[in-house]
Formats: sequence, structure tokens, C-alpha cells
Amino acid sequence: MNAPASPLEHIEGTLDQILFINEASGYVVAVVELADEAGARKRITVVGELGAIEIGAGLRLSGHFEKHPRFGEQFRVEDFETIRPAGVNALERYLASEIKGVGPALARRIVDRFGEELPALLDTAPERLHEIHGLPRVVAQRIAIAWRDSSGMRELTVFLRGHGIAAAHARRIHKVYGRESLETVRADPYVLARTISGIGFRTADAVAEKLGIPRNSIQRARAAMLYLLERMADEGHVFAPFGYLEHQFQSALEMDPQLAPAAMDELVASGDIVAEDVDGAPAVYLKRLHEAESVVADRIRMLVAGRPMGAAVVERAMQAASKPGGIALSSEQMRALKTALQAKVTVITGGPGTGKTTLLRSLLLALDSAGLKPTLAAPTGRAARRLAEASGREAKTIHRLLEYSPETDEFLRSERFPLRTNFLIVDEASMMDVELAASLVRALTPGASLLLVGDRDQLPSVGPGSVLKDVIGSGLVPVVELREVYRQARESLIVSNAHRLNRGEMPLTQNDADGDFFFFERAAPEDVLGTIKQLVQNRLVGRFGIADPREIQVLTPMNRGPLGTQALNRELQDLLNPRGRELRAGDRRFREGDRVIQLRNNYDKLIFNGAIGRVVSVDPARGRLGAVFDEGSAEYDYSDLDELGLAYAISIHKSQGSQYPAVVIPMHQSHFLMLRRNLIYTAITRAERVCVLVGTRSALVQSVRNEDERRRFSRLADRLRIE
Repeated sequence: MNAPASPLEHIEGTLDQILFINEASGYVVAVVELADEAGARKRITVVGELGAIEIGAGLRLSGHFEKHPRFGEQFRVEDFETIRPAGVNALERYLASEIKGVGPALARRIVDRFGEELPALLDTAPERLHEIHGLPRVVAQRIAIAWRDSSGMRELTVFLRGHGIAAAHARRIHKVYGRESLETVRADPYVLARTISGIGFRTADAVAEKLGIPRNSIQRARAAMLYLLERMADEGHVFAPFGYLEHQFQSALEMDPQLAPAAMDELVASGDIVAEDVDGAPAVYLKRLHEAESVVADRIRMLVAGRPMGAAVVERAMQAASKPGGIALSSEQMRALKTALQAKVTVITGGPGTGKTTLLRSLLLALDSAGLKPTLAAPTGRAARRLAEASGREAKTIHRLLEYSPETDEFLRSERFPLRTNFLIVDEASMMDVELAASLVRALTPGASLLLVGDRDQLPSVGPGSVLKDVIGSGLVPVVELREVYRQARESLIVSNAHRLNRGEMPLTQNDADGDFFFFERAAPEDVLGTIKQLVQNRLVGRFGIADPREIQVLTPMNRGPLGTQALNRELQDLLNPRGRELRAGDRRFREGDRVIQLRNNYDKLIFNGAIGRVVSVDPARGRLGAVFDEGSAEYDYSDLDELGLAYAISIHKSQGSQYPAVVIPMHQSHFLMLRRNLIYTAITRAERVCVLVGTRSALVQSVRNEDERRRFSRLADRLRIE
């Protein structure tokens, strides 16, 4: 078990020297001078996200002393408060170090002239700086402006701390709102939830309450509606029924539900949301999701209306794909091949072992014969790599295909600069959320063909929407489902048990030593954990072609709880990578060699939600680590670490589109809220060579029986049906 976090230590001193600063993240390595009651001075190194601090500033710091193996004792800052430069010596250092055009000699003259009066003078009468002989007017103005801005930063920091918001957020707020930051936050604290990363509605709501903003104000109602819509999007929904929002006002936010209609009307008028009438009641969208859903529907309908391939060309392409010596296709696969060639938009779906890869290879030969240039893509780096290996052709992630531009914060490929392809094949299409799908179809020319390949029985995308299922359900495009499981695949219990699960039948669990599917029954959570640790450390290593624990992936239904990702990752990190240079972020530690997962899209780094990589370098002194992913390598500053999580154990949702040599899955009643058939089906089908379930048979039975797929609120299928 991990020891409880030690209480924070508190120190106060003057910033004497900045050794390193990352301007983007605000991560700082600095020297602070402390003075004890006897007047003795001590210099210590402090590290952390200190933001826009200045030489000579007074600091109250909270954190922990730690021993760095290379740099010795240092104080790692968890939170801080800035206070005005303490004393004339600190003021002198501040002026000489922070103000362009003020050197040590001029700083000394200013301090000698005004002494202890200087702070009050800069506050109330900065024009008196002109009393200094030889001080250029522009430099005097520079001093006054810098003091005023830094004063605003200090006041903002004090205000935030008084309302329970970490001072590290002050820099982000100040960067957005500048000298008006405090006035802006006081006038509308809910602006923090909308514009500042790391501050949510609940935090802003607490500030608003302390400021006396009524719980039933229209201001709070607008913020609450946006918060509820964002929360729904995080849960996979594209819109929210108005009745749900109205109910949540009362049940979750203790607000008068009669405020909901007025809040909706004001947000519709401001363009923040869109409300559509559906069967006499509003369907309420965040503007970006309404636009994405509409674009997907409009562009797919445009593609469907395109000119199909001629019958003679289709026939020649079919012959080229099935010529003697080529790949032998079943009648089912031949039908799928012909459909993909004839239609402008096609869906091919099927479970494991049904020949989707074989069909894809044949389709590529057929397209070559027809003179078309197919482009292959997948939602994740791992899925794109598997697609390239299976097809023998180049395959890219959708994000790389669309060429994201950090300068414009948009994809370069769009209607204005479309993809140069006449046939796009997207594998693992069930992973595509509605916003990514919108960006993709925007970049296709009207004459292009689109083939979506995926398993309709897997979980929907992590992001909002269920694009593949909605396209299938619309009836607008031809759908071919491959059902026949081929002989080699039938020999695998992983494959056969996945299909049994889909039919509502219990998996076979005889634990044959030569098999590839095992179930170890354990009742207590600690026994499940103990067995998982044995499996990943030694029992699976050296068997099934597994040479290294890094080839084993633990997949779990939940993030919290005794067998959730958080608890499992702490245990497995200490087991598999207990030592090494590390970087701490709150109660998490990242060490060299750790397996990590990207938790949200980072377009600047071109590393996307769900990407799994490995930490290859850690620089604790500068608060930086480097990691390598399938998509490429990336550097993370201290302030970026909330984008990363440990990945010894990941949620089943995050595993979509990936395959692992070995998969270990805890199955326990502590996961009862998430035990659903498609969740466990997705987990089992991630395994390539061996799959091991550890837990209770009752949890497995519940998973098999529970067909509830948690319907997502989406109108894409309806939009595609519109005539």
C-alpha cells in the first residue's frame, strides 16, 4: 500500500535568482532567500509552476522539501502566494533584474532616493520617478506599468487563494485577461470555467457563492447549462434532452428549474448553443457538436449522390482481385467486395476472425486495377500501424492525414484544401467520434468514395457520438456484415468466446494449458489484485511468446475503486518500475520506463487521446519528461502532466482500436455499474495471443446477460434519413 501524503510545509522568502523558466508552462527553477527570526539568511532552490514571478518578489510557498540525486535539497512547490518585494534590498533587485533599461546603478539611485516609500509611491504617484535625475521618461513609464501589472497579478493570486483556487492558475488567468483579470473574475467567476483549463464549474460556482451571486441567478443558470452539456459530451452524448437539463437544475445543482428555459433562450441568442425541436421538445446542443453532426450528415449525403463506378470497371476490378494465385474469397466476401466498389459510401462490419483483413487486401488489388488511388486511415496510431502491417500499404492516423496546423489551430485539409484521394478506407471506424468524423468528411471531394470498416458490436467512441452505428442504422448506405468465422480463427478461444459472448452465451473457461483464454476465479479484491500482479510479473512472461511484461496490458472497466485504473496503476508501477528518476504531479509519479497514456487530444504535440507510450527521459530539475508513442515523441512540462496517466492498467474504453499480445481483465462485482456485454466483448477482442479474466463468476454472468448499451443521444441517423 502507498503511504499517505505528508502534510504540506510552508516557507516564506524573497526570490533572489531564476535559474530556469519555461515561458509556456510557467515552470520555474529558482533560488529563494529565507531569513529566520535571528536575521540569518539561507538560500534554497525551489521548483514548480510559479508563473510570472519577478526577482525581488516576496513569496509564501507551500510544498515539500526533497532530496534530488544530482541537485541536492530543493523545495517542490505545490502552491504559492506572491507578496510585494520585501524591503529596499528586494526592491533594488526587482528593479535591476525585471525592468528593461534599469541596471544595478540606476536601481540603487532610485532606492536611495525614495527608500521605504517606494512601494507606496509606485502605487499612488509613479510620476515622482521623474525626480530621479537622468531617468529616461520611457524607463519611468516602464517601471510604473510593470509594477501595476505585477500588482494585479499579486492581488489576483491573493483573491484566488482566498477562494480555494491554487495560485498556479493565476498566471493562466492573467495571461488571458491581463490587468483586468481581478475585475473580470469578480464580475463573472463563471468565466473561469469557460476559458481557463483546470478550473471547472464547481470551482467557479464556489467562488460565485462567496461573492454573493445568488444560487438562482440567470448568470449561474447560463453557466450551469453549459456545464451540463459539456458533462453530457464527456459521457458520449451529442445533445441533451431539455427535460434532462431541467431536471438536473433541481436535482444536481439545487436551482429553480424554471430558470432553465430563460438560460437556454439567452445561450441560443448568444450563439453558444443550438436548440432543435424533436417530437415537441428541445434537443439542446453545444454549438460545435451541432455543427459537427450536421456536417457529417450533409457530407455523407453528398458523397452518396456521387457518380458510381461503371459496371464494366467493377467487373474488371473483381476479376483482378480474384485472379488465379491470388487471395481466395468466400461468397460473402465477394459480395462485400462488389458492394464496396459499386457504392460511393459503404460500411463493412464483422467480429474477430471474419476475414475483414483478407477482404481489405483484395479490395486494394481491385482498386489498383481500376486505376484508383486508395488512402488508408485509422483513428489511432496503433490502429493505423496494424492497418499498414495488414495491408502492406501506408496508413495514417486521421489527425495526421488531415494535417493539423498549430498556427491556425485547425486541420489544413478541408473543403478549401481537400485530400488528394478518390477512395478513402477508414479502419476501426467505431472509434470515430462525431467531431473527428466531421473534419474527415469535410476534406473529401464530392466525387470520392468512402469505406468504413469496423465492428458494430464494440464500444462506441470515447468522444461524443456513435458514428458507425448511426450510419448503419440510417439505412442510407449499403452495409455488409461478415459473419463466417474462418477455420484458423475458430481454433482460438479468444475469437470463439467473443462470438459466444455476442450471442449471450457464457465463454468457455476450461483453462486448457495449451489454450489462449483463461478465467481465474477470485472473490476478494485483494486476491484479484494479487493474481494480476503474479500474471504480469512472471506467470505470463516466457509463455505465449510473451518476452517482457510490457507486452501485457491490464484492462479494467472503471477508473475508481479497488480494481480501477488508479489503484491498479499505483500497484503495478511499484511492482514493475519501482525506482528511477521521477517527476511528481500531485499524488502521481512518472518514472523513466513507465508506460503512459495520453488522456486528451494535444494537437500541438500531435499526440491524441488514448495513445500509449513510454517515458524515455525525466528531468526533475526542469520539470520535464520525454515520452515515445506510436504517433511520435513528445516533451511534457510540469504543467502538461495532467494530460498523462500511467498505463500499466487502462480503461477498456481507452483500449479501443488497439491490440496487445496479452490482456488481463479484472472481473469483479465492484465494477457492477459497468458490467455490460459490449464492454467485455471489446476487452476480450483486444487480445492477440492470450486473454486472462480474473475475478468472480457472478460478475462474468452479469456482463453476459446485460445487453444495455447505454444509448447515446445523437440525431445523426435521423439527419441521414431526411429526404
